[in-house]
Amino acid sequence: MGNRSELRRKPRRQFHYNAGVLLDGTSPPHPCAIADISQTGARLVLENECELPERFILLLTRGGEARRHCRLVWRDGLAAGVEFPTPHSHAAE
Repeated sequence: MGNRSELRRKPRRQFHYNAGVLLDGTSPPHPCAIADISQTGARLVLENECELPERFILLLTRGGEARRHCRLVWRDGLAAGVEFPTPHSHAAE
């Protein structure tokens, strides 16, 4: 398949930050770590196996004050690549 970094429009920087994945409004967040991040996306490492929907919210703070909407791009075990959609990006879908 080739090197994923060749497909990226924005450079990623190595990062390690504890975060949470909010799948819906009723379940507690699933813990994860942000392994690397750019302006347009990130690579997440989930703490436990869980189903990720195509779209979910990434909580960047424990209280959820800072969050990003995500679209799942790829999944490999506990690792997942996500895109941060821009408000006008869904027009192309």
